[in-house]
Amino acid sequence: MAPRLDPCPLPHTPSKRRVNAKDFDIWFLEFSNTYNLHLSRTPQDLSPQKQRKLPHYSELRYYEQLKVQYFRGKHEVIESIFDQKAKEIHSKWVKKPLATPGVAPYPTQLPLATTEPERSRLLETLRSIIEDVGSTSTTPRSSVSVSSSHQVNDEVPSPRRSRRSKRHSDEWPGSPTPKRTRSIADTECDPEDDDRPPSVFSFLDRGRVHTTSPSPNSSRRTSPVPSRLPFPPRTGPESGPNKAFYEFTDTGNMSKSTVTSQIFSDHDNQGLLPISQETQTTVVASNSANTKLPPFHTQVIGSDSDLFAPSSSTERALHISFNKHEDLQQNVRRLFENGSSTYSDFSRWSEPNTTHPISPSLPPASPAANSPVLSPIQQKTPNAPRHVVYGKNQNFEQRLHHVWPVLPAHYNQAPFAVRWEILRVALHCGIDMEELRLEYDPSLTDQKTLWARLQTLPIFRGKSLPERSRYDAWTAALNDKFSTLDRSVVLTATLTANTSKTGPPFHLKLSPLKLELSHRLSRRFGSDRFLELVVPSLNTPEVKNLGEAAVESIIRWLADGSHILLGRIWALFFVKAADPKKTTNESIMGLQTKTVYQERIYLFAEDGNDFHRLEAGTDFSPKGEPVDMHTRMRRGSLINWLLQVSNNQTQSVLKLFSRIALGLSRTHPTVILQPEQIRHRKEDVLSPTGNVMNDGIARMSRGLARAISNAMGLSDLPAGFQGRFGSAKGFWLRDTTDTSDDIWIETYPSQRKWNCDYIEDDHRTFEVGKESRELKFATLNLQLLPILEDRAINADAMKVQVGKFLRESLERDLDAQKAAMQDPSLFRLWVHENSPSNRRLERVNNCQVPFTAGLPTSREDIMSFLLDSGFDPQSLEFLRDIAWKLRMEKCKELQEKLHVRVGRSTYAYMVVDFLGVLEEDEIHLGFSSKFTDEYSGFSETFLHGIDVLVARTPAHYPSDIQKVKAVFKPELGSLKDVVIFPTRGDIPLADKLSGGDYDGDIAWVCWEPTIVNNFQNAEMPVVPNLFQQGILRKESQTYSDLLGTSDVTSEFLRTAFHFNMQQNLLGPCTIFKEKFCYARKSVQDDSAILLSTLISNLVDRAKQGIVFTDEDWARLRRSLSKVDPPEPLYKKDNWSGKGNPTHIIDYVKFSVGKPTVEAELKALDHSLSHAVRFDKDLVRFYQHFEKLQRPPSERKEAERKGLLRQTTWEAVLGELKKDIETVFEENWIKSHDEWDAKIANVYDKWQEISPTKKVKSRSIQVLQQEDQAAVGLSNWDLLKASFCFKMYYQKSPTFVWNVTGRQLAHIKALCMSHKAGGHPILMIPTMYAGSRPDNKYVRALAARYDGRNLAESEAIDEEAATNLSDDEF
Repeated sequence: MAPRLDPCPLPHTPSKRRVNAKDFDIWFLEFSNTYNLHLSRTPQDLSPQKQRKLPHYSELRYYEQLKVQYFRGKHEVIESIFDQKAKEIHSKWVKKPLATPGVAPYPTQLPLATTEPERSRLLETLRSIIEDVGSTSTTPRSSVSVSSSHQVNDEVPSPRRSRRSKRHSDEWPGSPTPKRTRSIADTECDPEDDDRPPSVFSFLDRGRVHTTSPSPNSSRRTSPVPSRLPFPPRTGPESGPNKAFYEFTDTGNMSKSTVTSQIFSDHDNQGLLPISQETQTTVVASNSANTKLPPFHTQVIGSDSDLFAPSSSTERALHISFNKHEDLQQNVRRLFENGSSTYSDFSRWSEPNTTHPISPSLPPASPAANSPVLSPIQQKTPNAPRHVVYGKNQNFEQRLHHVWPVLPAHYNQAPFAVRWEILRVALHCGIDMEELRLEYDPSLTDQKTLWARLQTLPIFRGKSLPERSRYDAWTAALNDKFSTLDRSVVLTATLTANTSKTGPPFHLKLSPLKLELSHRLSRRFGSDRFLELVVPSLNTPEVKNLGEAAVESIIRWLADGSHILLGRIWALFFVKAADPKKTTNESIMGLQTKTVYQERIYLFAEDGNDFHRLEAGTDFSPKGEPVDMHTRMRRGSLINWLLQVSNNQTQSVLKLFSRIALGLSRTHPTVILQPEQIRHRKEDVLSPTGNVMNDGIARMSRGLARAISNAMGLSDLPAGFQGRFGSAKGFWLRDTTDTSDDIWIETYPSQRKWNCDYIEDDHRTFEVGKESRELKFATLNLQLLPILEDRAINADAMKVQVGKFLRESLERDLDAQKAAMQDPSLFRLWVHENSPSNRRLERVNNCQVPFTAGLPTSREDIMSFLLDSGFDPQSLEFLRDIAWKLRMEKCKELQEKLHVRVGRSTYAYMVVDFLGVLEEDEIHLGFSSKFTDEYSGFSETFLHGIDVLVARTPAHYPSDIQKVKAVFKPELGSLKDVVIFPTRGDIPLADKLSGGDYDGDIAWVCWEPTIVNNFQNAEMPVVPNLFQQGILRKESQTYSDLLGTSDVTSEFLRTAFHFNMQQNLLGPCTIFKEKFCYARKSVQDDSAILLSTLISNLVDRAKQGIVFTDEDWARLRRSLSKVDPPEPLYKKDNWSGKGNPTHIIDYVKFSVGKPTVEAELKALDHSLSHAVRFDKDLVRFYQHFEKLQRPPSERKEAERKGLLRQTTWEAVLGELKKDIETVFEENWIKSHDEWDAKIANVYDKWQEISPTKKVKSRSIQVLQQEDQAAVGLSNWDLLKASFCFKMYYQKSPTFVWNVTGRQLAHIKALCMSHKAGGHPILMIPTMYAGSRPDNKYVRALAARYDGRNLAESEAIDEEAATNLSDDEF
């Protein structure tokens, strides 16, 4: 039965489609999201004054202007023109390398903005079109042609519209005037008076809106792009001519793939090319925020990249009952008040039986057409939290429940990012959640507004706020995908042990929002549903002191509990060891360093206040759900989606659990392959003895390698990629025999970690971890030194040679820095050449050089920034100190870790020779560019006919370094920057190197003759079987063994979690083995081999289920030595042994490294001793304004006479001095926060300093010119900085430079340019981030200053080659 419609008081023509504001909002949001314009609706609940404070206020004019044109009937004209213009613009964005088939984009590809410049260009085009169309005379009747299927109006227009006019703001150009002529659309429907629920389109504002294709009878233009008109009415028994337009056709399958197939079913009409052997079908994968058509010839859109399917946000928003949800936390409190349970399983609704096969099809893209029901946690049903008590320790379990703080209910309507930030600040400041009186309003989505409002609350007075989340992460967290185009927002938190016997056993600390690469699970289900929680290991003293019962309760609480945080229910689904944390405490014994072992726990949001019930018959939440519109899904379904447990029940529990890590690997999603493009090999490459010779490696086509490179923006085609593909992990090598453009990939059994059906797009997406890159010189790892000494033909010569390399390396580096600091240009080049490798990545991710307060974030960028501005490292003490500290830290690190640089060595990915042209003990190594060692004179593009050493760290056995022959094979010549190992022989060469394989392991390759010629191989040792000896045991329970339990998933996770939370003794065993071998002066006796074997087994402890307890370890140590050996002497800062050092590490550190470092640092310090803190150029700006005051004598005379009235500039400068003193004394000196939080808070206070209001003068207003003030370079900003420098350059240069560095650099650049007779050059942030010094120019300029003539010839071009003659020589 059709729904009843209210009577319409205004007559209308039946054949004319009725429109209202709902129609427009749907059209507007889909139009915006179709082209990634990211436009927002004008918030009706904010006053115009508050609207002006919104960060996107200037873009609201598009909503208002398009609304007017929509009701005039001109929206289709605008849309048609814009689509055409956008495609013209888009054609200039897309790169078409070599016009390669499978790479060049299809001509009708939808033009999406993928960067901010592209978006700005499209918005400018839209603005022009609106102005042009708005100035023409087009009636609604002539401009709108609508099919009869869209003639239903679900709301009655208000009769009040004809009796009043809407006042429009005159602040936007092109906005309609208040006294305009009304059109028919204006009379028939009021965009402001519809009675829609106020929250419906707030969901749409944050969601991607795509509607279904129009009916065949629609008069819309034919296009591959589906119609953006409202949805057609349902057909069938329940539909009728008056059915609301936003209901959907109920088909058997509403998956995105089905909708896509319907849209593209008519190739003739749509103009799409059929799939054939000549046309490769390839799709570029993306993050959920980067849903765009791939740049390939033919588009077969899958679940991730389907732009034409109905958006889940649209469908769900139009079906949702918008009654306010009951507050989750209040329910929890009420339930605990009624019972004695301390923590309960809130979300344990019926889980799908994992013994049944999981449906391989995609889940429907939309919920059922009926209104969704509230979550069980919001109903009083049997699914509510049950009374659960683990053991008899109820008091402790009650304390565990209070670990999770509860935000007040009035924050439930706030975006998740705002809730996170408010709770983070409150926890940092120790605020009781009930005392938070800050009511939420949309203006709090602006980060500065939120923090300013928090700071004004009385409960935060006198408290220092924590470090802010980065602006880019905050902005990304507020969009509906919780991500940017290439990275996702990551939620992390820590639990630290509470040593008090009262209160929660752990203190929660939320980390700032940050952006990282996404992982497969976050791309599929949304990164906001995943929380990474770092907790102390249960073996730490603070936790063990709680008692065994408490530790058991903690394990069950973490594994089985439903953790309620920020209005969501979180459940654990994975755990792994986290990086240890080192803490330093001062005691009577001096500084004591302590290592705290930690675990990283992964939680999944199963339910929440803004979650809705999953559609009946579906197992998984739809992909691409907006942040505030998720559907409920249990952790069991999450694991089933990834591991497809029903097909892998014979695997051991612990091995299957460890495979979850593949879904959490942070990677670059690139190309989606089709099933027919995947080649699953049945057998690995085997040796005559049955050993796998290609463990972890396979091949891919050249076409696929090129497509992946294009997707990642790589300029060169790598030899291969380390990555993930479905259930396979490892390294994929480009097939050298493939000369076609076909797209294919192969997998081998050694790569496939579970049985995967490869049906979903996400399981057929090639995910890149790293690619092979240009090789550079390597350092000699500390672990390799004892083996080099043991295998040396002449041990003393080996020791002396390694020491020589360290000495020469230190002397060269320090001499280069000393020479560079004599000239700013040379020093700028030195900074660039000595910057860390991740510097470029940081710039790419931020599209600029990252700044913290007044200076760049990294020290290398600070030095570059100051040098570019004209400062001299020999003159400015602040710049000199940064360079000094950086060099001292590098020297100290080199001295401690002893990473000795060896010019003729490198690190490269290990791959195999699939062609079989390499003999046993041969390797092939070619370079993509000349590998040059300027100190030895080596400069070649490949190695041939020489002996080399290959090794892999960590190295323990004497045979873990092997001498082999490097040969060049033309058949392998196109594979550069990887070291190719043979597939011939009985044992893989990688296996000889610490038991390595080819899934991404990296080899150290050395061809330095003085090391290689003094080395002899060791035979692979006969390793003891530690399982037969009873030292190690193995858990072998399989998943199928758990099928008899009531909750298979919970039992699976509980078993795996309990095992993985036990201490892994790999670290203590490694340390003991190092001390043991040092004391015995041997790495090859039976005890050393036994310990090496133990360590090799413990590396795979979690995956193999190896059991090795503290008691086992204590028993083994007693059998090896009555007392534990002492620390090696090289672990100390100074030599304390008898005589001269003899061990190779002792010798290198104390006889070579330490004296060399001390002598060179002393010489460097002496060469920089003339730098000072003062710079007269920086105070000149203040001095100009200081002269505007009366002379001091005149002021004193006026004061003597009682004339206290100040002149304008006396008042301004006097108040400015007080303000600067307040910031320094109150915010800088008294703050004891961590550096990031301190500098952020001080910088906020600094920016708040404005000219005093005591003076009313136009000359003061001129100081704050709007455009200059927006970038911190107004005259007022420069005056503040110059005055601050004058006041505190001597007392606190750190304060001055970190707060005012940007302005001081600007002032210095002006002065230095004037002295040089030129003009300063301004650069925009994106261009500056890509700038780098020209090596040839800098060296030629330095030679010119030294009176030398350094001329370098350019490459011979065509003209030069034509005109070249012998007579010229």
